[in-house]
Amino acid sequence: MRRSWSLLVVILLLSAVSYAVVTYLENRQFVSTDNAYTTGDIITVSSRMEDIVLWLGAEEGDYVEAGQALVKLDGDTPRNSLYRAQSELARAVQEVAALKQKVKRRQAEVTERQAAYALARNEAERRKKLAKKKMISKEELDTSVLRMAVTAAALNTARQALAEAEINATNLPIAQHPDVKRAAVSVRGFSSDLNKSTIVAPVSGHIAKRFVSPGDIIKVGKPLFQLVQLDKVWVEANFKETKLRYLRLGQPVTITSDLYGEETHYDGKVVGGGTGTGAAFSLLPAQNATGNWLKIVQRVPVRIALADDTVREKPLPIGTSLHVSIDTSQRDGLQLNQTPKATPVDVSNVYAYWEADGQAMVERIIAENLPSSSDPIEEARRQAKW
Repeated sequence: MRRSWSLLVVILLLSAVSYAVVTYLENRQFVSTDNAYTTGDIITVSSRMEDIVLWLGAEEGDYVEAGQALVKLDGDTPRNSLYRAQSELARAVQEVAALKQKVKRRQAEVTERQAAYALARNEAERRKKLAKKKMISKEELDTSVLRMAVTAAALNTARQALAEAEINATNLPIAQHPDVKRAAVSVRGFSSDLNKSTIVAPVSGHIAKRFVSPGDIIKVGKPLFQLVQLDKVWVEANFKETKLRYLRLGQPVTITSDLYGEETHYDGKVVGGGTGTGAAFSLLPAQNATGNWLKIVQRVPVRIALADDTVREKPLPIGTSLHVSIDTSQRDGLQLNQTPKATPVDVSNVYAYWEADGQAMVERIIAENLPSSSDPIEEARRQAKW
């Protein structure tokens, strides 16, 4: 009997030692914490104009695609401004076309003055020859010379008027004239403002919060919706600073959620670390120079990316409590503060509709207001060649 008790004690001691050894080795290899939560980008959708809401296209919990219309505003103010800008562009095209025609008229006047001057000069030269032979009176000679001077002054005036007309009309095509380009900018701008009266989702995700209702008069920058991309969430695990020594970027992570239980595991990897402890970024940071300082082990956030498709099948709402365990056996990676350069996120394609149709509208207005009839002088010359 005593021998059996002795054997039992030995077995229990060996079990305890084995458990202690295994636990020690696991603690050296694995770092875990329950202070972990799901987090992600909370994208706020707002308006760029003050207007009344006429249409609402989504409700809380709905899934929306990037570019899907969420709100439609009245848009009456930019619409009226666009109509006015279109009229101004049409008038600018017509005025510039008139300036181009004025240049041609001034060119014709210069040609006419040149002919008149050439005729008066030839007449004056002939009068001078006749005067030397005493065949005409001095008064007749003076009259011809004066007529030549008058036609020369008229030619100079016509040339100055032509230069002024050319400056106003420029050598640029009508569509490139400064007055037309300035009016075209207004058309494109008000067209963009009108398009912005339809507010779309910048990314695909779920509507987390709705702050607007039909009939509301919204202000510029007022939050209308909050979007969350549940398929792009990540984990923020807050580890004690004493457990960060062997953490490296890329180390594998096993994650369990209180929402789905220990039967569901999520795979992840370490992708970054925080730049400070939670106390450093708190509303009232600790002031350790007061003289009554006590050393408290701080926690540092570690960012963990979810690396499998389990999160798509079983999404994790933001704020979900998690348990994470990091395998630190591979310690040849980068330190947490050596996070690689981030990849930029570009949503400009979603907002391309702001500029849609603006340039086409400008080109159509210019084409409709260009002079349709050909130059009669050029037409006459072309027919003469036939």
